[in-house]
Amino acid sequence: MNGSHAVADTNATVDDLLGVDGSPVGIDLREADPSFGPELRDAVESADRSGRTAEAEVALDDGTTLRFRAVPSRGGVGVLVRDVTRNSEMRRDLRRSNRVLETLEDGVYTLNEAFVITSVNEAVTEMTGYDRAELVGSHASMLAGSETLEKAEEILAMLRGDGSDIGMIESSIRTASGESLPIETQFSSVEFDDGRHGRVGVVRDVTDRRRNESALRELSRSARRLLRADDAASVFETVVDVTASVWPEATVVAYSFDRTEARLVPAAASDGDHDERGPGSLLWEVFTAGSDAAETTVDPARSIETDGDGSPPLRRVPGSAGTEPPDDADAVPPTGRVVERSGDSDDSDDPDDSSGRTLYATLDGHGLFRVEFDSAEPAGNLEEPVGLLAANAVAALDSVERETELSRNRERLERLHGLNDLLRRINGELVDADTLDEIAAAVCDTLVEADSVEFVWVGETYRTGGDPTPIAQAGESDGFLDSLRREGAPSPAGEGAASTADTARLPGVRAVEARDPVRVSDVSDGLREERWRERALARGYRSVVSVPLSYGDLCYGVLSVYADQRSVFDGEFGDLLVELGDNVANAISNLETRRSLRTGSLVELELRLDDPDALLSRTASAFGAPLHVEGTVPQGAGRSLVYFTTDGDGSGLTESVAALESLRETGGGRTGRFEASVTDETVADRVSAHGGSIERMVADADGADLTITFPRPVDVRRIVEHLEERYDRVDLRSRRDRSGGGGSGTRPGFSDELTDRQREAVETAYLGGYFEWPRASTGEEIATAMDITQPTFNRHLRTAERKLLGGVLGDIDADG
Repeated sequence: MNGSHAVADTNATVDDLLGVDGSPVGIDLREADPSFGPELRDAVESADRSGRTAEAEVALDDGTTLRFRAVPSRGGVGVLVRDVTRNSEMRRDLRRSNRVLETLEDGVYTLNEAFVITSVNEAVTEMTGYDRAELVGSHASMLAGSETLEKAEEILAMLRGDGSDIGMIESSIRTASGESLPIETQFSSVEFDDGRHGRVGVVRDVTDRRRNESALRELSRSARRLLRADDAASVFETVVDVTASVWPEATVVAYSFDRTEARLVPAAASDGDHDERGPGSLLWEVFTAGSDAAETTVDPARSIETDGDGSPPLRRVPGSAGTEPPDDADAVPPTGRVVERSGDSDDSDDPDDSSGRTLYATLDGHGLFRVEFDSAEPAGNLEEPVGLLAANAVAALDSVERETELSRNRERLERLHGLNDLLRRINGELVDADTLDEIAAAVCDTLVEADSVEFVWVGETYRTGGDPTPIAQAGESDGFLDSLRREGAPSPAGEGAASTADTARLPGVRAVEARDPVRVSDVSDGLREERWRERALARGYRSVVSVPLSYGDLCYGVLSVYADQRSVFDGEFGDLLVELGDNVANAISNLETRRSLRTGSLVELELRLDDPDALLSRTASAFGAPLHVEGTVPQGAGRSLVYFTTDGDGSGLTESVAALESLRETGGGRTGRFEASVTDETVADRVSAHGGSIERMVADADGADLTITFPRPVDVRRIVEHLEERYDRVDLRSRRDRSGGGGSGTRPGFSDELTDRQREAVETAYLGGYFEWPRASTGEEIATAMDITQPTFNRHLRTAERKLLGGVLGDIDADG
């Protein structure tokens, strides 16, 4: 180039590199090809002006990169043109590689053959704490020990023999602060472009992995401790101990779920005291939203938002145990869920403190535990081990719950076995007992042996009437019945003696009145309202059950059992005592039946019923004279045949008396004997409901006088109450025990062999005068009264007669 910037001379290579047509000699650089002209001109002008060499590079459209080197001389500027396309690509690749290396989290280094560090990336300086200038040029022993370097060389030699030269070693390096940093290094031999040999390696900080592995090993060991736990408290304590040992810098609190109070109660903690948490708290929100409990409906894939208080939101930790629900929930073990909250914890005093990190691991319906860190990024993996620990804790708590339930069931079965044994003994003694007192004593003396039972007594009602009278007792009473007697009426009626409003509430009295068991779970409840409770508490009684001794319509008395603990009779024990009450009542009934059969004794009652609206009173009023009732035959469906005599006139009576369906005077003519078909209940219906029969009854316009008999035993009060339900007033005028009549020659129980229709035929024929001479009623009239045909009536009657005669004649034949 000359001073005018015109090309003075070129060689063929320049022509090829510049790609100009013809010779470029004489071309002014200002008019050169714009693809390289400006860069070439700038380099020439710079060299000419400064008197120093100047360089410039230009990339042509075809991808070629040219380098211009302008050298000043006396006659102008000499320019060296070179194709540096390959060098440029290599430099670009190198820069790209350097950028990649600098962005890697893993450290990358190179060593020469003498183990001198020739290069490092930024990650190495961050790991070690050294500046790049301190590392490059230093021997590798600055970071790694000689044993590590020798081992690495041995590995490379061994790998080259196998056709490979990539090795891996786990060791540690010394940081600038003197600490030991665990690392994993992958390295290889490498030959550089200039023919030099060296080493290149990738260094990975495995502190987190080592710590995670240590945590997992500790958690694996803890699983055995958890599964050996005997109770839930041990499980919670183990969870806290293990977590605190893995992360000593963390604050750990475990909470159990109190189902009764609906609260989360601190069960164990690594430090300090912590308060309970309930609805409305962050802890409660995490528990209800993150738990596997049945009441949760939160989608596991959705973040959990807290209240709009500006605090960081809750989120499920991806990949934590139990986060993704499996397709088959029964195919996997129980799991916990991990929920994270960055920032303030539930116990934080400063809601603006967001420097920490907190993990909440829910334990299904058992509770949860909280792991709080002071720093936002604690070392090591957190989510996986916390989730695993939660899963193990859930399995352990489920196991404890199952074992507890099994233990309770075993204790319950053992207790029931003991109670059933007591009941079997009592039932055996009931069979052998000959008197009511023996039955009562056997029940009391055996029941008091049961656990928790302090006092037992039996009272009777059917012979004395009124409230129950004690006839047997056992256990620690300390004058309990006597104290109640002093508070009541002067009669010696024991617990039931008291006639005041207070003693009327006693369990035994209430059981007899209601004919249902009365269970008092806690004697202290209503202490001020019922004074008997104070007497019971003073003697150590905490719960009571009173069982009425009822058989059919009869109530023989009551069985009262007192225990020294609350709710003793709420479950199976109380049910067994109710069953025992039925057995005792049945035994008393059998005893009284045997005694009644031996003595033929009856209970006779004389009563006056006042009620002008009763059917027979209205009939007597219409006759204008009393009715002497000879008998009543029930026909079912609310209908009955009533046979009576009267001196009154009954013409037109059926139209004036409601429920009087028909009226027939028997015997022909005016005999004063009548058969009435009625469609309303009669007093005979209520008496027969208790197994009694009417000996005499005279009905007048105001009511009726009657004498009725019952086989012993009988609950007189119950009978009177039953009659009072129907009639305005019932007056019991007398009660007598008498021997039963008989001597007919028929064997006992003959009527039991008859069907209902046969018995109705016999009674209707007898009361209707069919067996009199002359007959007061024909067979056709009896059949009409029974609403059947005469042949049917004849068949029923003859069958009943054959059974009667068979009993009489059969006994005669048997006597020979």
